Amino acid sequence: MRSTSLNDNSDNMGSNPPPLTHLAQEIAKHASIITTYLQSHNLPQPSFASDSPAHPIPETDEKLSAARLALIEATKALHALAIGPSETTRLFAFTNLCHLGTMQVLCHFNVPQNVPLGSPISLNELSTKTKLNEHVLGRFLRMAATNYFFVETKPGYFSHTAWSKNLATDEKMRQCIWFRHAELLPAVGKLVEAVEKYPESDDPKQTAFALAFGGETFFDYKESNPDNMVRFGQFVDAFASGYVVDSPDNIARGYPWEDIGRSGDGGLVVDVGGGIGHISVAIGKEHSQLRFLVQDFEDLRKQSESLVLKNGLMGRVKFMAHDFFNGQPEEARGASVYFLRNILHNWSDSYCQKILKLLVEAMGKDSRIIICDIVLPEANGGMPKAQEERARALDLTMLSMFNAKERSLEEWQALFSSVDERLKITNVIGRPKMRMDCLIEVRLM
Repeated sequence: MRSTSLNDNSDNMGSNPPPLTHLAQEIAKHASIITTYLQSHNLPQPSFASDSPAHPIPETDEKLSAARLALIEATKALHALAIGPSETTRLFAFTNLCHLGTMQVLCHFNVPQNVPLGSPISLNELSTKTKLNEHVLGRFLRMAATNYFFVETKPGYFSHTAWSKNLATDEKMRQCIWFRHAELLPAVGKLVEAVEKYPESDDPKQTAFALAFGGETFFDYKESNPDNMVRFGQFVDAFASGYVVDSPDNIARGYPWEDIGRSGDGGLVVDVGGGIGHISVAIGKEHSQLRFLVQDFEDLRKQSESLVLKNGLMGRVKFMAHDFFNGQPEEARGASVYFLRNILHNWSDSYCQKILKLLVEAMGKDSRIIICDIVLPEANGGMPKAQEERARALDLTMLSMFNAKERSLEEWQALFSSVDERLKITNVIGRPKMRMDCLIEVRLM
């Protein structure tokens, strides 16, 4: 797609169409590609109707995924040009903040679950069920409807759209609303104070989150509020599940795991901070020559063993209670692979150096580290703006919560070199096999 440059001063007299026309043409082209694909595969078209699928455009097809991203990029640019700079600034985040508050109220009072899935409900009846004032409830619902959550089918009666039905039927999706309002928003609100007070700190105790939550680090706060930890875990699951091409199954197919464990290197994969082992199970089902040690907190052992048993991998996938700020036990030393998914972006460089140094001490001559994390684009690096926006938002989330960050490829290599000059990036697997995350292979060279 020809992008509309920030410095594009071309007029309408040249051979290229004006930006608005060009973007409209791009939108029509990519919408046609998607529509034709869905029709030819007998799949439903995207719709606001409540029976529309939650993921209407499959991302497993690379061409279709590219068309979807191009469509999002073009609509984002067209929207910005149509609104213009003045209105963008005057209304900056205004509606988004009100939408966030609206959705938090509706989810807190269980409104999505109390709207019938197949028929409308009156405000009066919904007010009785949720114990929300009828007039106030109507104001929130009408605000939500402007963002396609719920629809007022006739005055005073509301039904689900596909958007609100998703909230009604999936608790994890409701936690996406909860986390942004209850934890991220207070932390982001303290960014100015944090940057002024701790301008160069990488201490997880000196964060915007800590300023907002009584001085506690994110993980200390979770430990003292276990219910919040459960909700946060559900949010993380929901957030990760939104990227089908970064799923455990895709990670199992995205890297040449078949090259490991067939040349006398033992085939042991240590899944560092691996939770209950979703990634190890997915890789293990695809590659029978590999064995796995899933390392995480002891309280995840039962869930992990249940997942392993369910997938018939007992004996090949083993759970090990381990803190990655401690040295690797003998059983995990000299492994073929040390795998870390979304671990290092939670920590500043000084803490990542501690984690990686302990892995280097455990590595054998043929060992490798594989990191699954975001690689931030270089300036004007070609990543679609809509996708880059999410990556940058995650970067600032890491800053707000942990004093950590997402990293560019140059920053990744600098981090590895600061641990050991022999640590070199030997492979990076990104788009189109992966979407938000990349697989970064590192070896001692």
